[in-house]
Amino acid sequence: MLNKLKKYYNYVERFAKSPNKMKIFTELNQEIKDKGVIEGVQSLLHMKSGKYVPEISYDFVKQQLAIAEQYDKSVEVTLPYFEKPKVSIIIPIYNQIEFTYSCIMSIFENNKGMSYEIIVADDNSPDDSSVLNSNFKNLRLFKNETNKGFLKNCNDVVKNARGEYLLFLNNDTQVLTDWLKELLFIFEQFPDAGAVGSKLIYPNGMLQEAGGIVWKDGSATNFGGRRNPDAPEYNYVKESDYISGASLMVKRSVWDEIGGFDERYAPAYNEDSDLCFAVRKAGYKVYYQPFSVVIHFEGMSHGRDVSKGVKKYQVVNREKFYEKWKQELSQKASKDQDFFHERDRSKGAKHVLIVDHNVPTVDKDAGSRTINNFVDSLISLGCKVKFLVPNMYPLASYNKLLQQKGVEVLHGDDFVHWRHEWERYMMQNMNHFSMILLSRSSICMPYVKFLRKNNYKGRIIYYGHDLGYLRLQEEAKLKNDASLIKEADNIKANEDFMYNQSDGALVISYEEQQYLEAYIKKPLYMVPPYYFDSLQVVPAFDERKGMLYVGGFHHPPNRDAMKWFLEEIYPSVSSIPMTIAGSEMPQFIYDFQQKYPLLTVKADVPVDELKQLYSQARIVVVPLTLGAGVKGKVVEAMAYGVPIVGTSKAFEGLSKDGFLYESIDDASVFAKEVEALYNDAARWQTLSLFGLQYIKTHFNQEKMKAVFKQLI
Repeated sequence: MLNKLKKYYNYVERFAKSPNKMKIFTELNQEIKDKGVIEGVQSLLHMKSGKYVPEISYDFVKQQLAIAEQYDKSVEVTLPYFEKPKVSIIIPIYNQIEFTYSCIMSIFENNKGMSYEIIVADDNSPDDSSVLNSNFKNLRLFKNETNKGFLKNCNDVVKNARGEYLLFLNNDTQVLTDWLKELLFIFEQFPDAGAVGSKLIYPNGMLQEAGGIVWKDGSATNFGGRRNPDAPEYNYVKESDYISGASLMVKRSVWDEIGGFDERYAPAYNEDSDLCFAVRKAGYKVYYQPFSVVIHFEGMSHGRDVSKGVKKYQVVNREKFYEKWKQELSQKASKDQDFFHERDRSKGAKHVLIVDHNVPTVDKDAGSRTINNFVDSLISLGCKVKFLVPNMYPLASYNKLLQQKGVEVLHGDDFVHWRHEWERYMMQNMNHFSMILLSRSSICMPYVKFLRKNNYKGRIIYYGHDLGYLRLQEEAKLKNDASLIKEADNIKANEDFMYNQSDGALVISYEEQQYLEAYIKKPLYMVPPYYFDSLQVVPAFDERKGMLYVGGFHHPPNRDAMKWFLEEIYPSVSSIPMTIAGSEMPQFIYDFQQKYPLLTVKADVPVDELKQLYSQARIVVVPLTLGAGVKGKVVEAMAYGVPIVGTSKAFEGLSKDGFLYESIDDASVFAKEVEALYNDAARWQTLSLFGLQYIKTHFNQEKMKAVFKQLI
């Protein structure tokens, strides 16, 4: 708190000396309108006191203008040519040839390997746009004989487009890396997509727009204007009321179905928001894609004065838009109200918040795969999911996996665990959530205390992953270690606190359920931790060789398992090739690799490669001596039709009704079973088919969804 006050004081001191007081007052006014007086002032101070203060300079603008001034007419670039391009990029222009040149260069440089054509639609500019043909081979340039205005210019030039998708792009833009690829991703990921747009940022680095909100009165807000473009609320795929025509992609078939831009808005303004409403009326959705980023030099084309020129139609066309869509607008919130739901059109949906120690690292550990499966199941039920990560810098690539699904990942300064600044977010938003799912007592005890203290109205559900303290107690007894016993007792006390303070808990094994039912009086919901798609083809016995072990070696039971296996079992069966795949590989495994020529070690294996390893291995070994709960590596092997040799710990947590596997905890017997199963094609086939059927019965998404449907 003292540090925060110091920051605030420093900002007030800077404000007193600032020459930009009017601009800051404007920002403060917007914050107050968005969030109320107290929250608005706090928000501005928090933002300005260190969270995000970009340099309000025009160095970038000057740089781009310098490029324009140095426009070299002798430069020749060969744009890609496709007889049937995937995308037609349509750039409507009126003068601004230099900016158009710079825009096309940014497309060429930042979208390698993509199938597109670029169409420049010149609306009878006085400037000679034909010079662009000498710079860009394969550029398609069309110049109108009369000035038609922006809207009709776009509608007419579409007749010449060859692409499956139409992408309208202002010429006063610079597109960044993978801009086009990320837009196309939306159509691949979401079959209901009819239109999608980019994140727009100002040249000084501030956010211009993360999708648009249209209010009940027909007025509009560029969501996130002049804010930090890296903030969580601007960085997840979401539905949006409208997308700016500065970078807007539409399916060609949808464009034809709705008839393009409505010409009642000619010459310009509101045609993009109207198009988005028409796309929805036709049964499709409009998405915002934050990973497609465009720098927009707003105002270069039509200026900013709404009282003259084309810009005056911004006011006139708003009235036309309201009249056309007033029935749909009647369902919207009043201006500047309910940003929580309006920003992603989630009014009426069930909202769920998940809190965990990190975003799921799905290719590294079984717990992450479980949480990721929970997220997918909730999304498939129509829920809007937010994921709170109480650390500053969760791994960006895994962050993105969630954000591309439509999950807002809450992380950064406002959500650091030990600072408790997440309490501010919770106080403002907790009652928007039908359910809050808390994962791991090591992280979530402060959250459940806060929620109970502040009378959270939804359901608190706890997921402890497994009864890890039981594993620790076993290890403590084996090692006769008093410190481990004390640690296990502390973990159990924390776990029990979470179970008793929640409205219910998820359990993933029958043993876990029976153990907890003896003394936990809150409801326990049995849920499968994993589900798998049915395999169409399983490689046969003769098409496979070798054995496989999969594990994340940050988890002590995996280290103990491999140490026991390599020291006491593998020497007897070292004539069989062996692959160990996993993350954070310990040195002793590499030492054994030097000793055994048929031992292969694969660290940090991607998901697709892991699937390949399962399809190639003849058997999977799971020699666990410690652990608790259902083992991901066991059910995963069964799901891929690979028979297993495992210990009692390996098969723990699974229903034993009709179960064909026997547990083996003796090293010499384990080695004999490995050799026997590896060479017995008939028994291999029986166990392979059993595993596939077992997973289909016990580990399917419908069972998982049924549990969450009950909870929400």
